[in-house]
Amino acid sequence: MKLQFVQNSWGGPKELPAGFSVQEQLATGGVLWIPDLTALDSTWILPICIGAINLVIVEIVALQKVGMSRFQTGVTHFVRGISVLMIPIAATVPSSLVLYWFCSSFMGLSQNLLLRSPRFRQFCRIPLTKGDSDTPYKDLFAAFYAKYISRK
Repeated sequence: MKLQFVQNSWGGPKELPAGFSVQEQLATGGVLWIPDLTALDSTWILPICIGAINLVIVEIVALQKVGMSRFQTGVTHFVRGISVLMIPIAATVPSSLVLYWFCSSFMGLSQNLLLRSPRFRQFCRIPLTKGDSDTPYKDLFAAFYAKYISRK
């Protein structure tokens, strides 16, 4: 009853056309190297990309923080672990779900990077704060380089 009410008020499809189930459409309407979206991604490309993108998002936020408390450091390590754990989890679910997670993570990363741009923030009339940099991408790269590459 409740589902029918939501379906009617939302304006979603009342019934699927004869002969076209969602499962059939996902099984035959693949994308890129995945011909069957109901099957697992045997190449592990999308699961690894999901883990990598989520890890990049965590690192971008972590590089921005200076002098994190012990609790913040613990939470950051926990979220890093979840990002890595998402790889085998994503390898065990249908490719359609993994593709959705990939698109969602990619959009999150894109928004995270785009909202750092002073020009974009000015265009959208998002006020700058005193902690914002004029060169956020250079600063991010420099912090990444200092933390992970130039360790001596």
